[in-house]
Amino acid sequence: MKLLQSILSLTIIVTVFSCSSDDDSSSGGGNTATTAELLTTGIWYQESRTPDDFTDCEKNSSVKFNTDNTISVESFSDDTGTCESEGTDSATYALNGMSLTITIGTEVITATINSISETSLNITDDEGDTIVFDKTQG
Repeated sequence: MKLLQSILSLTIIVTVFSCSSDDDSSSGGGNTATTAELLTTGIWYQESRTPDDFTDCEKNSSVKFNTDNTISVESFSDDTGTCESEGTDSATYALNGMSLTITIGTEVITATINSISETSLNITDDEGDTIVFDKTQG
């Protein structure tokens, strides 16, 4: 649940669907991917958080934004002394410009996407934490 909260705040309140006109340049010749397209390009792994960083174990936690506005979140923790998956949770998200809204049950998390590329996602959640995701596990 800790990862899910981070990811949702992570701008993972990524109300990612309704924005095909919000363009962020991807590296490459002339083709510009939208924020929604970049968001749904695969699995995003937690890399860093400011002010409090993730443990090496928590960096295995991931979020996958789907084109149907659902999210799959897998959290890892080492509370027992061993890094283990806490399972996968589902949520929904909405993307409006660079604002992301994630809904998990009755909890709503909002975030702002500061930047996004094919390999990096940087968000600031509604608690003021800045979270960076990348495509590399761990």
